[in-house]
Amino acid sequence: MPIRPWIFRCSGACLLALANASAHAETLLVYGDDSYPPVIYSASGKPSGVLANLLRQAGERTGDTYELQLSPWKRAYEMARAGRGAVVGVSRTAERLVQFDFSEPLYFDDIQIVVKKGHEFPFNQLSDLKGKTVGGALGASYGETVDAAIKNGLFKVDQDKGQNGRLHKLLSGRVDAAFIGNGTEGFDMAVRDDAELQAQREEFVVLATPLARDPLYLATAKSMDKKALLERFNHALHDIQKAGVSKAQTKKPPTKNKE
Repeated sequence: MPIRPWIFRCSGACLLALANASAHAETLLVYGDDSYPPVIYSASGKPSGVLANLLRQAGERTGDTYELQLSPWKRAYEMARAGRGAVVGVSRTAERLVQFDFSEPLYFDDIQIVVKKGHEFPFNQLSDLKGKTVGGALGASYGETVDAAIKNGLFKVDQDKGQNGRLHKLLSGRVDAAFIGNGTEGFDMAVRDDAELQAQREEFVVLATPLARDPLYLATAKSMDKKALLERFNHALHDIQKAGVSKAQTKKPPTKNKE
């Protein structure tokens, strides 16, 4: 049977699209936090979590390869700041905008305030934290408003490398409260993965009002000149959202004042 001309036209267009994708495809080393479940973390030595899955889905659409390398957050951030790779799960601040190019938001992270039972306090605004010592992640930003309050000495942040250790400090009375990322789900996972914390779960209280709702991004140092790659990533992110893939992870949050 003769081959119809439209088949040649379709095949040519498809081959051209594949050739263009191949020409632009890159391998990008991406640094991330190894202990921020369920957003991103290491499980059996492999990158896991919402952001790891999202990068995989984006790579299937762009042809780019995102090689995730996880470590404590401060180290991951400093490696990216030095231009040795991208960083995922990073907050955007005025200072970082000078150093990095950012994707569109990947995930909206509720930062909860957890206290020990019997030591609850009302929290409706940042001034309610005045004079307190709060456990937080080493090298993390909690948004410009919160960061400014910390810098100005409104309250102190006792820095650490992981949420589990932070909750242990809270139990022992070394901090007045703990910042725990990814809302109640992040708190539940931190407790579930630690037998001692699980046994004392009833000793924790999550305050009703979160500290902040923090958009997280993929970012590359400006010295890397990866704007074209980030643009491809953004197009893939739109496709993922439109298709409903990982809808819960990528949807925009309701309008809310951010402290």
